[in-house]
Amino acid sequence: MEKFEDILKIGIGAAFLAKEKMQEFIEEAKKRGELTEKEANDLIEELKKESNEKMNEIQAFIKEEIKKQLNELGLATKEDIEKLQKELEEVKNLLKNEK
Repeated sequence: MEKFEDILKIGIGAAFLAKEKMQEFIEEAKKRGELTEKEANDLIEELKKESNEKMNEIQAFIKEEIKKQLNELGLATKEDIEKLQKELEEVKNLLKNEK
């Protein structure tokens, strides 16, 4: 699990660094007249959009990995507990009806 966390931290750090460097590049290109203000803003907006999409992918990956790790450890998930609670309620209701 430690290696996974390290890899994840490196990936997230690289993504943020790349985003910052790209924004710097866009600002420099704008200053040199290679991009108009609109083009620079459009690129920055596209960068933000892609960054958000990647962050959502990372979050989904993390959730899935945590589920796998919990499963490997044999720990109950929220869904497992809810299912057991529902089954317990059903058994209680059956026992009440038998009395």
